[in-house]
Amino acid sequence: MPDLFNLTQAQFETFLLIVVRVSTMLFVFPVFSARQIPILVRIGLAFLIAFVLYRAVPPMAPLADIGALVGAIVSQVVLGVIVGFVAYLVFMGIQFAGEIVDIQIGFAVANILSPQTQQQVTVIGELQLTLATLIFLATDSHLLMIQGIGGSFHLIPLPFISLDPSVAGNVINFLQDAFLIVLKIAAPAAVALFLVNIALGLMARVAPQMNVFVVGLPLQIGVGLLMMAVSVPLLGYVAPQLFLQSAHNMDAVMRGMVPR
Repeated sequence: MPDLFNLTQAQFETFLLIVVRVSTMLFVFPVFSARQIPILVRIGLAFLIAFVLYRAVPPMAPLADIGALVGAIVSQVVLGVIVGFVAYLVFMGIQFAGEIVDIQIGFAVANILSPQTQQQVTVIGELQLTLATLIFLATDSHLLMIQGIGGSFHLIPLPFISLDPSVAGNVINFLQDAFLIVLKIAAPAAVALFLVNIALGLMARVAPQMNVFVVGLPLQIGVGLLMMAVSVPLLGYVAPQLFLQSAHNMDAVMRGMVPR
């Protein structure tokens, strides 16, 4: 292969694989994958990070042929998608917790367009996702993600990965943890609204002449918003711990992809 910008074959392939891994992670990682960030900006950031990491990445021997290069590129894409999905699980859990509260209150019938995903979402679900994003940036957790990108090249050297059976088990466990996050965040409002529904059901039996729907809807909204006002500030204490745990989960998944 002829030199390209005075790069040897090994140097060119190394830089290409670094760009592929970094760009894949940035296109999947929370916040970085938001639709508000133009694609050209993400590509430029990926090239900038790759350029910085190039000198720190262990040298790689040139690949035998084009087939090996394609296999190496696919390996980097798979790694980036799996690690990015694990990192995004926390945000999925926080948003889903808000959607459960929306269903309990009755706000689920009024969806809005999410600026991040360009999909129809519920009001409180989008509110909690926005708050989690702000906390993510305020606690410099996005820098922890970028640090994890750099550390991945020392943990999983180029060019190939090895998918250990533990990777699938870890991803399933982390998905279960995401559902636990949903229960923990949504529990205060959901339990309070459940008790309100039980009370309204008893009142309907005791006083059938009372219009439960007229009384129940404002009561549910009031109790739901009150519980949200009490529980949302707790997100500022819980979210940083969840982001730190997410970084540990990413490390555990990557260790299962170290070439044997």
